Parts: sequence; structure tokens; C-alpha cells
Amino acid sequence: MKIKSILQTVLVILLFAGCSKDKDSPTVPEIGNQTPLPKVISVVYSHERSGTYTMSYDKEQQLTAIDIILYQDNNDIHWTAAVEYDAKGSVTRVLLENVDTMDNAYTYDTVFDYDENGNMADIIFTIGGDVKPTTFLYDPDNHIYKLDGDLGNFPMSWGFDQDKHLTEMVISDNYFKLTSSGNEKGVFHNLDSQPALTIWYGLLFYLSPHELYFFHQKDLDRFEADTFYYDYGEKVRDGDGNLIAFKMLPDDPLGVSISYTVSYENY
Repeated sequence: MKIKSILQTVLVILLFAGCSKDKDSPTVPEIGNQTPLPKVISVVYSHERSGTYTMSYDKEQQLTAIDIILYQDNNDIHWTAAVEYDAKGSVTRVLLENVDTMDNAYTYDTVFDYDENGNMADIIFTIGGDVKPTTFLYDPDNHIYKLDGDLGNFPMSWGFDQDKHLTEMVISDNYFKLTSSGNEKGVFHNLDSQPALTIWYGLLFYLSPHELYFFHQKDLDRFEADTFYYDYGEKVRDGDGNLIAFKMLPDDPLGVSISYTVSYENY
């Protein structure tokens, strides 16, 4: 009787605990159901240049920080980028700083303003504490954003498809076009697609805009300029279809190929 009484008591406690968890406690997602987001992207050129991008995310699976190490001309260059959002989840600011010097001259602050409909209304671009006078235009019918001013990389424009994925970009006199396959996952497949992130990265002429895969959710086939192009090839995917390695292959056999490796973390 004593053993029976103890077992009954234990069952009641377990039943109560289970009901309490179902009613009051948040469900902890299983690892298999969590979202894989790119954690580290390593980029190696076929000459002496390479880069490593380490991403951090918040509980909303929003990109909050990027730690950037670039190696070129026998030097390591260290940058950090901090990303801020408003209550609606729109990117409002990205602050890029050079860790090596911590010199204010190498601080790039990009602020995005939105109208009451959530459309981007202005971009404020600051270098070393000095606001650069710019003119912002947005064509909602064609999903094109334009920024002009007195910097060497202006005028700039970014064209997106209806799903907010970059399709074309202009940097000064240079035109670039992106073609996606549309049938596979891109590196940032599970990241909320926001033009602000792509625009910010395009503004940073110190960095190579293709190295972060344009924050593209889609699988890319080709990066094309006026006089040359790269094909995305030699793609390797894990068992869940995540892209873990690929190359940008130039149309010129004497051109520079770029190799990527990507690791993911579940959130």
C-alpha cells in the first residue's frame, strides 16, 4: 500500500507539471525545427585577399552585428557593424567602425527613415561624424532606390524585385545585374529580406559588395557587369539544402576566382 501510494503521488505531480507547462510555459522549439542562419562566411580570392564575416542575431532572428576581418596586402583590417531596428522590424541604422584605429574618420553611420506606410523615405549617410549631403529618390512602381551626392561612388541605385531581392545595382558609372536560379536556397534564405541591408552594404565602397552575397535569399546564378561576369558554381549543400560552399567563377580564364565557405547556426 505504501508503494502504491507513493506511485500515485508521483503520477499526480507529473500530471500537474505537464498541464502547468502546457498552460503557462512557452514551447521550446526542437533543434530540427529551429531556423538555420549563416554564422560565418569565409571568402578567399585566388590572390592575396580574403575575408571572414561573423554574424550575430537576436531572438527575433534579426541580424544585429557583423564582425568583419579583411586580409589584403599582408594586412588584417578589422571592422564591426551594429544593426538597429524599429518596433516594426525595419532596419533604422547601421554603424560601421574600424576596430584597428578606432579613428572617428573611419566610422560610417547609415540611418534609414520611413514614412507612415513603412516605405523608405530618406537615407542619411555620415562619414567620420560629417553628414554627407545626399538626394534620395524612391520609385515604388519599379522598386528602385536612388542616392546621389558628392562622393566618388555616387550616383548609386538599387533595383529590387517584388519580393525585395536585389536584381540590379549602379555604383557611379558601373552597372551590375544579378540573376537568380530561383529553385534553391540562397545563403540568407531564412533572413528577413530588407532593402536597407543591401543598400547599406552597397554604400560601403571600402568593402566588396558581392562578398556578403547581397543578403540574398535566393540562389544566385550570375553576377554581371558591363564588360565581365561571374558565374556562381561548384555549389555544395548540406542535407537540408543549405549552401555551404561555392565559387564565383569569372568568364575570363585569367580572372580572379572567389571561393566561399559558409557555416550555419540554429536560432
